[in-house]
Amino acid sequence: MFANAFTWLGLVILIVIAASYVLVHFLGKKLSFGMWMLGALVVGLVVGAILQLLFGSASAHMNFAFEIANIIKTAYTNLLKLMVMPLVMVAIITGITKAGQKKSDGGEGVQNLGKAMGLTIGTLLVTCAAAVLLTVIVTTIFGLSSAGLAPHDKGATATTLTDTIASIFSAQNILATLSANSVLPMMFLALIFAIILLNMRKDEDYQASGVKLEAAIDCLYDFTMGLVDIVIGLAPYGVLAYILSFAAQTSFASYLTLGVFVICSYAALIVVFAMHILIVFFCGVGPARFFRNASKALMIAFSTRSSMATLPVTIQSMENMGVESSIATFAGTFGTCIGQNGCGGVYPAMLATMVYAAQGVNLLLAPDKLIMLIIIVTLCSAGIAGVGGGATMAGLMVFGVLGFDVGLIGMLFSVEALIDMGRTFVNVSDGMVAGIVAARFSGNLGAEKSAEEKAAA
Repeated sequence: MFANAFTWLGLVILIVIAASYVLVHFLGKKLSFGMWMLGALVVGLVVGAILQLLFGSASAHMNFAFEIANIIKTAYTNLLKLMVMPLVMVAIITGITKAGQKKSDGGEGVQNLGKAMGLTIGTLLVTCAAAVLLTVIVTTIFGLSSAGLAPHDKGATATTLTDTIASIFSAQNILATLSANSVLPMMFLALIFAIILLNMRKDEDYQASGVKLEAAIDCLYDFTMGLVDIVIGLAPYGVLAYILSFAAQTSFASYLTLGVFVICSYAALIVVFAMHILIVFFCGVGPARFFRNASKALMIAFSTRSSMATLPVTIQSMENMGVESSIATFAGTFGTCIGQNGCGGVYPAMLATMVYAAQGVNLLLAPDKLIMLIIIVTLCSAGIAGVGGGATMAGLMVFGVLGFDVGLIGMLFSVEALIDMGRTFVNVSDGMVAGIVAARFSGNLGAEKSAEEKAAA
């Protein structure tokens, strides 16, 4: 690839990409982190669009640009994966053990821990169900249907709900689970370890060992957060690579062909996000307070298309809003794989509505089918991985349960990247909403942190 494309034009493309990184680096010295992220995204879109107009998406020169951007993208993706699993492990253990401490003993625990956990999971599932209903309404208004599309089955295999539930208990080797980035088994292991630590704290024979083990885990948590700070600090450079790679491999024609689907998807996502803003408003967190603290996490989510990669910033954003640390950790972590409103709610609901429409069924006039779809999508959303491909997995699970041809999902791969940005944005927003609701109704929602406290965090 490099040998064929590395002509004078290839050299020019390489210089343009290098200049883009120099520009982004310069912006980092002048702008706040959030604006720096936005600047990297804009630079990537502009440079990618110019290269598209000059060479076209299928040319050897654009393939060369894609390969260059993909090297940096892959490197940053691997950095994200490096921190995700240790973070999930130590965040859940630390969050639950600290939450289990008694405030009367001077601990950092929370009030009504069980209630907070139930509220978190309940909010994630209820908002997912609401997202399904809103998506059906929006899709019906747009008149979308799978009729006329020529789906290609790309060899995708439908995953059943029972397979997902069984995967929670599939961990046989901790190191293997870590290396496989298996989120649900790792969360299950972390919950078991946290329960063991809580029991050790109560047992006089093991209390001393439990204290030492907790101290070691606290040190590991601090180390992991140090790694997180480094990786997040490099996020604008990673974002530029993601956007350049996206622009280089996706033609304008793909979006023109399926433009209505893209517009409808974002319309549904905007409606669901508006629901999120309404929910947090009634919980005492105004839109200004929410956006002020959530913007960084939402921007990273939109750019990286990974709610797991955004997890550290998601947790920090909730803490800055006044959510108790343990609840923020729990809600942020579970929000990456339970009830994702974008990937687990909007996307499969829209696809199913399109198939029903092609069959002559208006779901708004068929309450039995609508209720069944809401239940199926909500249940299947429990276990969607917070990394790339989660929406596809959700679609496959729902289509598998409904008995639909999964070929439609393959047909929409051409615009997957563009839509996935908005879906991940909504996923992360939903996790923060769950944390705010849980904190508000369990008595653990405090005041917003001051600018000095945020800077010191």
